[in-house]
Amino acid sequence: MAAEGKRGLIIGAAPWRDGAFLAPYLKGSQWMVFCADGGYANACTAGLKPDFLIGDWDSGSRPELDVPCVTLPVEKDMTDLQAAMDEALSMGISRLLLCGCTGGRLDHTMSNLLLLEWLADRGGEGMIVDEDNEVRLLRSGNTRFEDDPHYHYLSLAPLDHKVSGVTLRGMKYPLECAELTRGDTLSISNEPRQHVMEITITKGSALLIRSQREDKIPY
Repeated sequence: MAAEGKRGLIIGAAPWRDGAFLAPYLKGSQWMVFCADGGYANACTAGLKPDFLIGDWDSGSRPELDVPCVTLPVEKDMTDLQAAMDEALSMGISRLLLCGCTGGRLDHTMSNLLLLEWLADRGGEGMIVDEDNEVRLLRSGNTRFEDDPHYHYLSLAPLDHKVSGVTLRGMKYPLECAELTRGDTLSISNEPRQHVMEITITKGSALLIRSQREDKIPY
């Protein structure tokens, strides 16, 4: 299958209800669907047809489908999800949406969040979404983004020990050339105030986490 112009939907094995939260993200683009092991079951639940299967099948038997399929050894040096991302990159697909990869085992959730850095280091761009959250990596520079779909909260979680020159615009709690320290909570639980928001970082990297869709009840 030609990858030109396509984006990659990487589906992991973390269970979900029906995948309905993906709808606003999938509209308007061509997607190639990569299922990492038990991600195939999630794809079926969401009514998505896999284009590529990969895994060691410890989450279930290998699906019998007429699509490209790679069987990995159980003992290996990367997770099924990372292997799926690696396959997408090898096909020239560098814009990836990751789902079915949060919740459950905390070690997997943490490592999957950090895969956004791994992807960026290889020239890719990624985002992680689940029923309640959207996560993307921000590095030095200026980022403009829309409040679409709408989330009630947004937080900036530093990955470097210090993230400097942080300016936030279009939010309830703006910042101007601030310094964020990893482990501090200064930039947690902000809220959108404009449809288009802007974040500038002079030095460092952080995760932008938008949480709780408008149909969710705040904590």
